[in-house]
Amino acid sequence: MPKPILTNGILTHQVSRPTDTLKIAAIYARVSTTDQADKGYSLPTQLEACQAMARQEGYAVPDTHVFVDDYTGTSLNRPQFTQLRDLVRQRLVQAVLVHDLDRLSRKLAHQLLLSDEFEQAGVVLRIVTMPEGTKTPEAQLLSNVHGIIAEYERAKILERTARGRRGRAQAGYVPYGRRTLGYVYVKHADQGDYYDQEKGICRACGQKGDKGACYVVHPEESALVQRIFQLYVAGGLAQDAIAARLTAEGVPTPGERRPGPARRLPAGVWHQSTVADILRNTAYIGTLYDGKTQNLPGKSNPDKKTRHRVLPRDQWIAVPVPAIIPDDTFHAAQALMTRNRHQARRNRKHAYLLVGGRLRCGQCRRAMTGETGHDRQARYRCGRKTYQDVGGVHTRRSVLASEVESRGWSAVERALNNPALIAAELERRREGTSTQQADLDRERQHYARQLAQCERDLKKSWDAYLSDAITLDYFKGVKATIDTRLASAERELARLDAEQHAIEQAELEMTALTDYCARVWAQLQHFTLEEKQRVLEVLNIAVTWHPTWPEPQIEGSLPPEIFAIATSAVR
Repeated sequence: MPKPILTNGILTHQVSRPTDTLKIAAIYARVSTTDQADKGYSLPTQLEACQAMARQEGYAVPDTHVFVDDYTGTSLNRPQFTQLRDLVRQRLVQAVLVHDLDRLSRKLAHQLLLSDEFEQAGVVLRIVTMPEGTKTPEAQLLSNVHGIIAEYERAKILERTARGRRGRAQAGYVPYGRRTLGYVYVKHADQGDYYDQEKGICRACGQKGDKGACYVVHPEESALVQRIFQLYVAGGLAQDAIAARLTAEGVPTPGERRPGPARRLPAGVWHQSTVADILRNTAYIGTLYDGKTQNLPGKSNPDKKTRHRVLPRDQWIAVPVPAIIPDDTFHAAQALMTRNRHQARRNRKHAYLLVGGRLRCGQCRRAMTGETGHDRQARYRCGRKTYQDVGGVHTRRSVLASEVESRGWSAVERALNNPALIAAELERRREGTSTQQADLDRERQHYARQLAQCERDLKKSWDAYLSDAITLDYFKGVKATIDTRLASAERELARLDAEQHAIEQAELEMTALTDYCARVWAQLQHFTLEEKQRVLEVLNIAVTWHPTWPEPQIEGSLPPEIFAIATSAVR
């Protein structure tokens, strides 16, 4: 029977393999930001050290077995890391080499989970910066403390960064980030053209020292901002018309003038929302606000903060910047936008069924909105304008409301009138939920064992202190380490509780959905427009229309197979 082997203080089990086969290893390297990945701050060092260890220990590393990520170390959802774990689960490698333990993860709980995962697969974990040793309490403590320090270090970095940004904003410095159109970001530490070397101050803002930053008016861009306000307030042009004119003139968009995320629209194409953002920006009357939103974990992936919550206005931090637009012009623009919103609501002459983005254009995926055409017929029109068709021209932009509404609602009716198919599909979903529940239970047991181990370690340390085997300072250090491990395990258990709640909520929703379908299907023929809209909202119905499709595509909380059958039945 193969015996356990020791690697860097981490116990794994060796799998019986033929001795004449070549030992295959994989290398994993990680940096925390895209900027680091682009500039190669640490990747060459990590890869070279891992390659050297592989040669020294007789491992072969194919090019396809080198995995590099530029993701945060607090999440296990990393593209390259996921591929590496797949290799480990399939037992296609004999060893995994990393430069440091925190390259795998900065969370101790994740490090322990990965160690167990490698152990079960019989894969050796080799860490360049950690010396080899026997399976002693000291070696295990070194590994755990290293993980605790990495997790604590990241938390402190995030806390110091947030506190420093807020402090700079409160001191009147412009925060770092995507600069506002119309300004130049001047960093005082660069001591550039605006810095007075003799007086040690910035001539643009009058701030002393080399800390912080300020905004300076950009002549060309500020003229563009003034022109946009002029076209809207004095020229009477709508926001779409302004975007169309700037696109036709080839004026670069704000996103093309500064680095940032990739734009959805092609180069040179302005969007109405870009014009609206400029018209609403208070920086142009001399006040830039920082700290307006708070980042929240995403619903589908809690490890990433993809949602935002607007904070109360009294928590915003006002930062003075040079004004570009007169106050009266800015306030006139706000009043005009408010008036246009109210008039748009009053001018709706048809009660549309597919509101709130429930109808999408199959040519560009934009939402379609209701309008009354020149022929007095109600229609849905694609939200993408003609001047935005750089990537591809639409063959048709509108469809009669009566046509798409009747076909869409008929498909929903036929879907609800098939309770047997709905029940079968929901049962299949419940089986998938059962698998997810089993995974959660295994994770919960793992963290429960971690908590119990922490309690035992704390009791042993306390007994050792009472018997004068260790000093008070040593006991305090051990207790701080155990407390950190406890807090980490408790956080993971809290995360599992949230996922458990989501599973239970999904089960309740499936049950409620089944009951709802059973209640409403007999009354569908007599529903009013508002009741139909409520049905679409409850079922989360989304309709996609394309001029070349014989029928619109329908998606929602009900299984797509049901809608496919219902749509074919309509035809």
